[in-house]
Amino acid sequence: MKRIYIIVIAVAAIIAITVLAVSLLRGRLDAPRYLTRPVTYTDISATVQETGTVNPVDEVQVGTQASGTIATIQADYNSIVKKGQVLATLDPTSLQAADVQANAALSSAEATTQASYANADQMQANVDTAEANVRKAQAALVLAQTTAARDHALLAQGYIAQSQMDTDTAAVNSGIADLNAAQTAVTAAQAQRSASQHQATAASAQIQSAQGQVGQAKYNLARSIITSPIDGIIVSRNVSVGQTVAASFQTPTLFVIASTLKDMQVDVSVDEADVGQLHVGQSATITVPAYPNTIFRGSVQQVRVNPTTVQNVVTYDTVVTVHDVTQRLKPGMTATVTIAVQNKPHVLSVPVAALLYRPQSGRSAQSGQSAPGGPVAFSSVTTASSTPPPIAGAPGSRVVVWALRSGRATPVPIVIGMSDGKNFEVASGDLHEGDQVIIGQLQAGSGGSSSNPLGGARVGGGGGGGG
Repeated sequence: MKRIYIIVIAVAAIIAITVLAVSLLRGRLDAPRYLTRPVTYTDISATVQETGTVNPVDEVQVGTQASGTIATIQADYNSIVKKGQVLATLDPTSLQAADVQANAALSSAEATTQASYANADQMQANVDTAEANVRKAQAALVLAQTTAARDHALLAQGYIAQSQMDTDTAAVNSGIADLNAAQTAVTAAQAQRSASQHQATAASAQIQSAQGQVGQAKYNLARSIITSPIDGIIVSRNVSVGQTVAASFQTPTLFVIASTLKDMQVDVSVDEADVGQLHVGQSATITVPAYPNTIFRGSVQQVRVNPTTVQNVVTYDTVVTVHDVTQRLKPGMTATVTIAVQNKPHVLSVPVAALLYRPQSGRSAQSGQSAPGGPVAFSSVTTASSTPPPIAGAPGSRVVVWALRSGRATPVPIVIGMSDGKNFEVASGDLHEGDQVIIGQLQAGSGGSSSNPLGGARVGGGGGGGG
């Protein structure tokens, strides 16, 4: 019986030890495990990255001011052209006909003008004749009046008969009537002269109008030959032989010519949150899908103040110029532009993932401690029962990161500065070089699986030493 008691006691002890070991192991497995990274000093370069479209710096749209049918095309896509080189011609038949009509109208106007001036000369001669007749009538009237006065004295002395005096009086009256008629003829001749002069002036104006029509016809005829306005390369050709172009309301674009493909620009739409950091002269790097391993260097040439609003999103056009001697950049390519806006060397920094981390369970939150110096005054400190606020990314934002201290997750409020997309500058806060900040938490009992797996992170246990 004594041996049986001993065996029972031994079995009970083994079972108790086994249960205790299992309980301890389960408690250790249930303790939270964290992914951490150290707080380090690093160089942070803030950049603005956007996509845009590659375009030539100097691009000219070549059109035509004359309407007609395309007769010939002497340049095609990618053709290198010189200033004044013929690109295409229009069928000149209708334009030549218009030129002939304009010249005929000019000749007719010139002939009409010559006839008008000849008529004006004739009217001037008529005026001169009428004025001479007036002077002749005036002389005859003076003679008649003188004779009448002399005969009146002789009649009083009885030397002449009364009939002579009557004849003299009739001669005076006739002279007066002749003078009036001559003066009326002068007035009529002067009116005819004025009319003829106005006709000559109108005919001269018709000549000027006809000359303008001739000039327009010759201009249109000259425009039937379409030439290049600059030295460059043909980027686009929008017409074919036999196509009719109409320039009545809007000048059609026939060709698009780029002065060179060595000097290109990328038109980038920058969000209003980033545009305040951009300035003319900032360096930029450009990449395009066609050459994924090639980086093109450029600079900000212009930040336009005119906003563009699409679905309540406000952007500003920014022009980045790039010089590519190899001419690999093509118009219309989609480019990714990275603009360096600021650089800070050797600053204390934490990874971006540390700002995104939030405790997964009440146990993790309860394991946290207040920062040294009193309770945390930031609303960013949350528990599992509250909703985490969004992470503020602007310099000067106040956020909370969780540091692993003595094996426990501790909330640490900090003020962040610049970011390069990977790390944030620690402007102020109770963090020091070498501190381990939490960037993720392993699922309890998952055998190492993490809700935020990041390569190179250290794993720290909740009950053991620091990660």
